[in-house]
Amino acid sequence: MSPSEMSSTELWRAFLESASAQVSSYVLETWLRPIRCVDYADGRIRLEVRDRFARDWLNDHYLDYIRDGLAQVLGEAPAVEWNINAELNPPLATSATETAAPEPTLEVPAVENRHLQLNARYTFSTFVSGPSNQFAVAACKAVAEHPAESYNPLFLFGCSGLGKTHLLSAIGHQILEDRPSTRIIYTSSEQFVNEVVNAVRFSKLDEFHAKYRRSCDVILMDDIQLIAGKERTQHEFFHIFNTLYDSQRQIVVTSDKLPHEIPDIEDRLRNRFQWGLIADIQPPEIETRIAILRKKGEDEGVHLTDEVTFFLADNIRSNVRELEGALIRVIAHSCLSETPITLEYARKVLADIMATRSHQLSVESIQKHVASYFQVKVADIKTGGRQKVLIRPRQVAMYLSRKHAGASYPELGARFGDKDHTTIMSACRKIESQLKIDTSLRKQITDIEKQLDVPRS
Repeated sequence: MSPSEMSSTELWRAFLESASAQVSSYVLETWLRPIRCVDYADGRIRLEVRDRFARDWLNDHYLDYIRDGLAQVLGEAPAVEWNINAELNPPLATSATETAAPEPTLEVPAVENRHLQLNARYTFSTFVSGPSNQFAVAACKAVAEHPAESYNPLFLFGCSGLGKTHLLSAIGHQILEDRPSTRIIYTSSEQFVNEVVNAVRFSKLDEFHAKYRRSCDVILMDDIQLIAGKERTQHEFFHIFNTLYDSQRQIVVTSDKLPHEIPDIEDRLRNRFQWGLIADIQPPEIETRIAILRKKGEDEGVHLTDEVTFFLADNIRSNVRELEGALIRVIAHSCLSETPITLEYARKVLADIMATRSHQLSVESIQKHVASYFQVKVADIKTGGRQKVLIRPRQVAMYLSRKHAGASYPELGARFGDKDHTTIMSACRKIESQLKIDTSLRKQITDIEKQLDVPRS
């Protein structure tokens, strides 16, 4: 049959038969077979693909191969015109023999599979907001509603277990709900490092660059601090950042450290993290912890009495993950032993956790809270000079560390820049003395203790 007598379907089938002997089954099934040939006339062939990503990827990586392959069928290399048809879906293999195991590759998977790492439970509707995270939630919602228009980049900062990953996933879910065709890459720094290593090792940098620079509208990266000390990874992320930022595409990263506190990271990258908005997430206050427990209990279908809820919220203060973990532990024990969840039962199940309650407040957490309250750097509180603006924050941090962390004077001396223990003693006594006459200092101490959520005696 001559090419002129072939239908569009037959023409494309002939091309695929030729391609099957030349490319891997992965490339054939993932990229070429899903294409639909609409028509061929006057030296121009019209091909349909399911979305913009598939069109761009095929155009960037397989256009020459498609034109050369069609030339063997048609006797001439046609001009290729791409159309997008959202109703097209990638074919499903009906048996194990139809699709061989994928070869090692760094190619970007199809759009439908690129968001599977987003936890289905991590949405804005399931996130409990309170004063400790209100600003971060508002910033994340603004980014989700208007990607690359508000706060680009967005740098989410907070200690482990406070909900950074939840908010990162929530941004992705909201963007996909409002703009289903958006090309989102959600990844962890550890996964990104592995991709860089493999790209260099297997000479796949072109495909790696295509994925992150050309085929990405939004990048969501968790735990960016883990690229510290990895020069090649930082180099690649620096250029990805520049490309996305310059083309007005959204960048969101999370970290357990502020940009200036991340060690072994290039200054040029650190500076870029500070271009946009830095939103911090603080440990939740008791009202928010109670709300979290109630919502978690509802999700698990378990009724919690007020006294049990308050007991858990009052004793597990700094980490949402630990708070939810304690509740799940109590629920699991209750179900297995078929015992009602009472205050006494919760105390018994969590006895080992309660035993460490007095050690939950660390000198480091107090230093961070004091620095945040007075809007100074933690490093300045620890080792800063004698500037007047730093004297009170440093003395307050010493006083609260002595009062609530139970640290000795020599230990505090080591934690505050190797100072003599008599300096710590003098600072603590001065604060104690001023508290009797200085109402503003009393308010500051009370406010910070409320943020620390010091357990009731």
